[in-house]
Amino acid sequence: MTRLKSLARGYVWWQGIDGQIEEMVRNCRCCQSTRAEPVKASTRCWQQPVRPFERIHVDFAGPFMQSYFIELVDAYTKWPVVKILNNITTATTIQICRENFATYGIPSVLVSDHGVQFTSEAFQDFLRKNGIFHKMGAPYHPSTNDLAERFIGSFKAKLKSLKYDKAMLQVELCNVLLTYRNTFHPATGQSPAMMVYNRPLWSRLDLMIPNPETVRKNVT
Repeated sequence: MTRLKSLARGYVWWQGIDGQIEEMVRNCRCCQSTRAEPVKASTRCWQQPVRPFERIHVDFAGPFMQSYFIELVDAYTKWPVVKILNNITTATTIQICRENFATYGIPSVLVSDHGVQFTSEAFQDFLRKNGIFHKMGAPYHPSTNDLAERFIGSFKAKLKSLKYDKAMLQVELCNVLLTYRNTFHPATGQSPAMMVYNRPLWSRLDLMIPNPETVRKNVT
């Protein structure tokens, strides 16, 4: 609700906007049926990273609509990366991590659970060669990888609230990521896009704001 109000106020405003958005969310059947249970007491406090993509949290989700997902979330910027997978083998996990590191840089720390993909010798060798310290959460306590777990919960709730078939899964995933990356995050006070690029990502919502250059050309 807080993020939706922040996103809306970035483009439009009218008297009573906050109250109307709150009422809309409270009356949204999809939102209420997929919302997470109240968060229990935190089991671990991570040290705050000092730079973007210094510590990455990674986890899997699925199967959902006959697909698996791998999520990588940056602890500093809260920037999420999600890929749709046909399998969750060690080789696939290494490939996705390699692509992510090539885009955002090699992290100092990678946090995961005790899945066999992460504990395998091949994955451990991949981390050693890249100088990455591997931190695994306590067994049977997924909340120790809380950053990835929270995003997975939010991500799955969004997908479940949407009505579409598997053919549209990639399209909807892109829409979810664009919205999440552009939305205010309470932990940082900024959107992930602002934390990474120091600017919001251009979206269809920006079409509501007149472009001065376009207006000037139409007038002349």
